[in-house]
Amino acid sequence: MTHSPLCKRQSGFTLVEVLVVLVLVGIISVGSFALLDIFNSTDRLVEQRAEALRRFSMALYRLEDDLRQLTARPVKDAYSGYEPALRGDEDEFEFTRLGAANLTAEPRGELQRLAYSIGYPEADERSAFSEEEDPGALLLRSRWQVLDRAPDSEPMVEPLMMGVESLSLRYFDPASDAWVTQWPPVGSPNSPNSADIRLPKAIEFVLLTRQHGEIRRIFPLATVSAAPQPGSPP
Repeated sequence: MTHSPLCKRQSGFTLVEVLVVLVLVGIISVGSFALLDIFNSTDRLVEQRAEALRRFSMALYRLEDDLRQLTARPVKDAYSGYEPALRGDEDEFEFTRLGAANLTAEPRGELQRLAYSIGYPEADERSAFSEEEDPGALLLRSRWQVLDRAPDSEPMVEPLMMGVESLSLRYFDPASDAWVTQWPPVGSPNSPNSADIRLPKAIEFVLLTRQHGEIRRIFPLATVSAAPQPGSPP
């Protein structure tokens, strides 16, 4: 009995077919991993920007809340003079606020002395960033646990946001009806040993940031009755 040649043919894949399948699987795998990496990178970038936006919004909220509670309360400095109720330069200012909540039961009252300025991370903190991730300057909020200071009184410094290029401040002087870059204004009649309770009518706050560009805000200061001055009679 003879067998047909067709019966002897064995089923299966040729080497070329196997190689084609392997190449297709490799291409699909590489594409899938690349797509997954893009998704992860996008997710990280969105989270970073959301966190930066949250910090930015919180920093402006903290500033506005502090200035809303600003009061005309000068403080004694570390020696024998006084710091005015508000002392400001072109890139930093210091003032006293009311109603500072004391949720952690710190040894202080509800009046609090605060300062806003810019600074730079310490060397060990900067080493955590690459050149492409240079954090730039930081917006700092400083607070003292006491109003009338001793020689060893040091503020507690809290960074609010990074990526700051510059901070510019101006103060509207109601006496001259003009903006000035220093408060109390130059030529102030008050002596260093007297308590200056004068406040500007408004503060212009200009913050230049890498991510959000220039932010310009004008904060009007409410007229408040002067708090008791240090050393003044009741």
